[in-house]
Amino acid sequence: MSYFFIINPNAGRGKLDVKERVARFFSGRRITYEAEHTRSRGHATELAARAVQAGFSTVVAAGGDGTIRETAGPLLGKQAALGILPCGSGNGLARNLYIPLDFETALEGLLAWETRLVDAGLADGKPFFCAAGVGLDAEVAHDFNSMSRRRGILPYVWHAARRVLSYEPRPVVAAVDGRRLELTAMINAVLNGVQYGGGARVAPGAYIDDGLLDLVSIRKAPLPRLLAALPSLFSGHLDRNVSFYSAYKGRLIELDCGGGAWYHLDGEDFYSDSGKIRFSVLPSALRVKAPKPSLHGR
Repeated sequence: MSYFFIINPNAGRGKLDVKERVARFFSGRRITYEAEHTRSRGHATELAARAVQAGFSTVVAAGGDGTIRETAGPLLGKQAALGILPCGSGNGLARNLYIPLDFETALEGLLAWETRLVDAGLADGKPFFCAAGVGLDAEVAHDFNSMSRRRGILPYVWHAARRVLSYEPRPVVAAVDGRRLELTAMINAVLNGVQYGGGARVAPGAYIDDGLLDLVSIRKAPLPRLLAALPSLFSGHLDRNVSFYSAYKGRLIELDCGGGAWYHLDGEDFYSDSGKIRFSVLPSALRVKAPKPSLHGR
């Protein structure tokens, strides 16, 4: 076994000296490993491609979901497995895979866990692994990534609160495996697993290895009603709020926003000039080091 660690030193929990802790963990073990820091957006993808070419068996992303998305892209369809050391603010993919958020436990798991296959999503050819979508969450992601000097959950919540009070939904025409839907919602999210991150279980009926994507549409509602629904978001019962929640499953989801629109992939913001985005699923496309799903009710 050999490990290549890709470390984002600016991640939400980036104050950890990850490189030093990894070196200490592997000290005295007869295991080949290397570790590199990312320098800019997109650098993790370059490092992961280099690690695959060099023949490393496991490429480990130490950072948030953006770092993990960049790292995992070059691993699609390859024998090399993805490892995750969750060091971000939301840690959505780690939570979907039941990877412990404790750093040392996750590090030990890289040696103990077997490899399992999970699905990947594509948005106009760009990969995502946890959640994507258009609307309020995409615009908040853009604000957070472009305006926040500080990382972490509190600045993100501040940007979300600032936006939600004045946000006006725009009509979106969706097609789910050819079924046409007309949606006017605050959020039209496309999920590969149950949650975004931070424990927010947006798509309670989704699984990361079922060969399907879930389109979740959350319509605008009075603020007291949205606040009253917050506990159900974290308990996994958001779908009981039928007055503003709808969900659809499919292999191909197309969204037409009627003009230029921001969208996000695992919290990283992108802009579509046409406002037309095509989401598709790649079943069993990624190998990951993670606990067995049967241990967690699957």
